[in-house]
Amino acid sequence: MIQYLTRFSKSFIIQITLYLFVNALFILKYFPRSGASSSVLLAVYIIFVFLTVLLYKNNSGKIAEKKFQIAFWSLLILMILVIVGSLISIDRYSVRVDRWSAVTFFLDNLFNGQYPYSAHTHVSNTNYASPFPVWHFINVPFYFLGDVGIGLIFFLLLTAFIIRYYFSDYRKSFFFLLMLCLAPAYWWEVAVRSDSLSNALLVFIVIVWFTKRNYKLSNNFWLSVIVCGLIASTRLSAILPLALFFFKPYVQLPWKQKIIFPLGVTIIILLTFLPFIFWDTNNWIFFSRNPFMSQTSVGNPYLLLCMIILGIIAALTWNNTRHFFSTVSIFLFIFVLSSQISLIFTRGIQGSIFEDSLYDVSYFTLLLPYCLAFIADSINQNKNINSYVPEKL
Repeated sequence: MIQYLTRFSKSFIIQITLYLFVNALFILKYFPRSGASSSVLLAVYIIFVFLTVLLYKNNSGKIAEKKFQIAFWSLLILMILVIVGSLISIDRYSVRVDRWSAVTFFLDNLFNGQYPYSAHTHVSNTNYASPFPVWHFINVPFYFLGDVGIGLIFFLLLTAFIIRYYFSDYRKSFFFLLMLCLAPAYWWEVAVRSDSLSNALLVFIVIVWFTKRNYKLSNNFWLSVIVCGLIASTRLSAILPLALFFFKPYVQLPWKQKIIFPLGVTIIILLTFLPFIFWDTNNWIFFSRNPFMSQTSVGNPYLLLCMIILGIIAALTWNNTRHFFSTVSIFLFIFVLSSQISLIFTRGIQGSIFEDSLYDVSYFTLLLPYCLAFIADSINQNKNINSYVPEKL
């Protein structure tokens, strides 16, 4: 095996390792509930992924582009059909993951004239909606279609289109989609109607769009302000990749724009929250029940400071798009891992992280879009389309 690994770069091996690690967590945590032997499944899965990557690297260049085009769209259609089947066959109330109901019950309250952030989920009377307003707004069409889980199809389609547009190469595009399809973590998101990865894909799509269009912060300042403000008002986790992407060009802005940029982003975020802040001006219910209470409840200020320092270093070191994908993937992994470790020290643990429901391994899926993009872009380096370079310091 060592002999075969030497065919890949160190960065590629790191990203494949992260990909396997994330999916291993889901296999070890959730497959035992089906009565299957998780250790055996994990061993088979690792071998299967390794062989898939090796065979693809050695043989994809020998196959006509047209065949990959057919395979890409066929796989996409197959994945959509599986998602549709899951949405139909799995009772949403039977799963103990409440991300779908956090959005649905929020919108139920909103359209019934009740304060939306007071709606608890189907899992517990103490679990409330944590997404920010823009994310709820994005899910309104799916809500009216009868199931916010339909958003899984929408964001899969968007991701497929943007990946095809970005790579302009069906070999890489198909491999991205194939590796996503082979990820148990992705199918867990589908089975429980989670919107966490969908939100991560939205951020990824925006960044890839900016990259492909060669939009620079200095030349597309107001567009960047608006997009950053709206994306930041979906979830706190959405801010991390955006910060890594925009920080280096931000420090090159004139002082006037340095002040206007964060101020403009903050104003946009505030505007999205204003209807909820002023929902009840008698009791000011927003200040006793709001999404920040859920998204910051387990934060550690010392860990946050360390992550900010590490994030600044990471944001200043990437020098092309492929390097950016790798940087974001590694940073998100470190961020989530350190957060879970901090949680263990703060709250203790009952049994193991695979048994204690307090520890949510689904946060690791946030790195998958960037991990997959790097892997797909590196699997066949005969054609390098990554020409985007951040503005120089």
